[in-house]
Amino acid sequence: MSEKLGPIVAEVEIARSAEHVWRIMTSDATAPNWLGCMEYEKRIGAVFYMQQDREKAQRGDISGATHCEILALEEPALFKFSWFVPGFPSTIVSFAIEATASGGSRVTLRHDGWDQFEPDQIRAIRDMLDGGWRSFVLPNLKRVAET
Repeated sequence: MSEKLGPIVAEVEIARSAEHVWRIMTSDATAPNWLGCMEYEKRIGAVFYMQQDREKAQRGDISGATHCEILALEEPALFKFSWFVPGFPSTIVSFAIEATASGGSRVTLRHDGWDQFEPDQIRAIRDMLDGGWRSFVLPNLKRVAET
């Protein structure tokens, strides 16, 4: 049996205040831009979707999309949501924001819950998401927040 998989953890430094990053991160107008999601609404309990198929996303088709339910909106420090495909256990994604000494912010992403799956069955998906958070989502947040 393989060792259980740990959380995905990544961070990014943003040259803007924690309050500014919070607004960009959670606003109905800007969250879809950096997160790449559909049907986002800033409200605990709201469900939004991550559609990997670009053609479906352009049509607003959520079939086959990952579902995300907002679990916490703790201004200006924590944005947390579930991440799941219906019929499978949820994992939890959180973005913690902290001010830096330079007046900017550090955003730490943590994607938990991988330990509930058999490692050999989920490792490829977890690793793909790890790459996506690091190379797409966090850089998008930085770009949108700093422009």
